Amino acid sequence: MALFFSDLYVNTVAKGLLQPGEQVLHRVSGSHAPWWSMGIPMFGSQYLVLATNQRLVLVQHKKGFFTGDRMESVDTLPWNQVSEVKLSGFLAKKTMRVKAHGSTGPVDLSLGVTGGMFEIPKNVDDGKAIAQRFGQMKALPS
Repeated sequence: MALFFSDLYVNTVAKGLLQPGEQVLHRVSGSHAPWWSMGIPMFGSQYLVLATNQRLVLVQHKKGFFTGDRMESVDTLPWNQVSEVKLSGFLAKKTMRVKAHGSTGPVDLSLGVTGGMFEIPKNVDDGKAIAQRFGQMKALPS
């Protein structure tokens, strides 16, 4: 089962990561499982994606065997380093693709984004909004 991100948790994490003058525009919760994980939740990751007016923030969470749920890593991607943000799929089950060159190296991430009772409200709609925001940023001249 995926982690549940409450509004309180999302706002607390965002407050700790944002720079002065930065605002969260959209937020998405998505899951990533490598091909070799065979659907075992222990090997997958849950991501909290925060789109701000200045950058895209990827917060990775993992389930531990003895340690429980934990925040594993944070990767910040200024919009000019992001090369692709795409949301595709059918009905409430979508796939968000993020490609960029981040501070820790290249990022090529495919997240399963779903809507429903145990997700952030408007999860799929915010995923669409992030993809549209990326399209707007790419259309602007440097």
